[in-house]
Amino acid sequence: MLPGELLVTKTKKDRIYPDFVQIDEEHLELAEDIIGVYRNFVGKKKSELDEIFEEFEEGLNFKLVRGLRTLLERRCVFESRFVIEPILARRAVFEEASNKRITNERERRRVIENAAKRLNISIPDLEDSLWADQDSEVVLEKFEPLNPEELLKLYNLSLAQTLLFKSIGMTVSFKGNYKEVFRTIKYLGLMYMPEGEKVRIEGASSLLKMNEKYGTSLAKLLPIIVNCDEWCMDAEIVIRRMNAPRIYHFIMDSGSRGLLMSKEREDKILFDSGVEERFYNKFLSSPASKGWDLIREPEAIFTSKGVFIPDFKFKHKELNIETYFEIVGFWTEDYIKRKLSKLRAFPFDILVAADKNLACFNLNPNFDLGLNHVILFNRDVPIGEVVRYLRGVEEKEIERQIKGLKGREIELEGDIISIGDIAKRYDVSREAIRECLNNPDYVVFKEVVVRKEILSKLKESLLKLNYYGEARKTIEEAGLSNPDEVLNKLGFKIIWKGLDPSAATIELS
Repeated sequence: MLPGELLVTKTKKDRIYPDFVQIDEEHLELAEDIIGVYRNFVGKKKSELDEIFEEFEEGLNFKLVRGLRTLLERRCVFESRFVIEPILARRAVFEEASNKRITNERERRRVIENAAKRLNISIPDLEDSLWADQDSEVVLEKFEPLNPEELLKLYNLSLAQTLLFKSIGMTVSFKGNYKEVFRTIKYLGLMYMPEGEKVRIEGASSLLKMNEKYGTSLAKLLPIIVNCDEWCMDAEIVIRRMNAPRIYHFIMDSGSRGLLMSKEREDKILFDSGVEERFYNKFLSSPASKGWDLIREPEAIFTSKGVFIPDFKFKHKELNIETYFEIVGFWTEDYIKRKLSKLRAFPFDILVAADKNLACFNLNPNFDLGLNHVILFNRDVPIGEVVRYLRGVEEKEIERQIKGLKGREIELEGDIISIGDIAKRYDVSREAIRECLNNPDYVVFKEVVVRKEILSKLKESLLKLNYYGEARKTIEEAGLSNPDEVLNKLGFKIIWKGLDPSAATIELS
């Protein structure tokens, strides 16, 4: 994509088109020259590049040259070169010059010399460091080139994306690449509705006011559409002329493939909003995430109401359960009603979080989403409410498992048995096993089941000991890795004498 001021378009009646460059000898030569400048100027300052391109733009289409430069500079690495941090260098010079009136080069030189001496660096190193962090002084360290044809095609694609900044919606038909297109639509937070073989992507005009940020999301979808086998797009573009908006149609199809970059795609979009990203990071850092996998790219769900790709899927790491989570982005009452119709067609429950400050609630504060599991939030999704929902899903499944185990004898063999191994054998959770184990010959711990006979012998050994450290060692040698839990089960208490574990003793409660 390009800055809006570099967009070049043509209009005809109610149609608007980007002014694509042709992949011809003239433009290929220009692209090769510009690429060559960057390739040859590695190691030189950005100000030197700017001087070269000032001459380049004379007599040429300066918007085209600047557009190509913009794309190439995204493939550059510029770095500051300095011996001492520029801020520190400037501070030392300003402090040295304070309360002094500098009127000539000799006085300036003396200030620089004194500052360099204070910093223990040479005068040239100080001069080079002073303004090394300014944009004109950064140095081109690395350039990742591409060939002239790729650059021109990338420029054309970027022009089309820039025009879509002003899009308020589009209708797209395509073949192939379905999963990636729908996934990207969802990741970008776009409102969409399947219409037969086409997909209607609704834009900001259906909100309370037009939103160019939404058009930017539409633009980010374009490279994915271009990579489909066949495609056709009809986008509505709002152009303001004399303060009066007018809607044009931007129509483009796979016949333009030869002019557009289709091999190189932008980095995969992980989140379509800051709300989703913050939720994802907070959930993964919370204790609740230990029991669940949070999947950002769930599969598409097809229902009688159309295709749906939820924002997230929770999959339990132990229980054979999963549930979906949808964070509602841009929406209106009409749009959410259609979406709710699709959600109600699911054969399972889905958790929905909706921002109570969005358009629908502003228009109708009593609007009812009509779903069983809804969280209303202000700016951020409350992790606690999501965790409570997940815990409810867990408990419901555990109750089902316990009900299935009731009346069944759980076979136990051995002196110390892992509850996890038993759970795998019966294909249930460890919580269900702990709840249903009632063998009189065994004692149930958090992670293991231990024969009472073993514990009786262990207790006899512990009664002969005084110190906590000795007790821990004895318990661990018996094959148990949870000494404190064992001591508690056997009726011992730990008496601490300071922070040193070796000084702690044990005694029967």
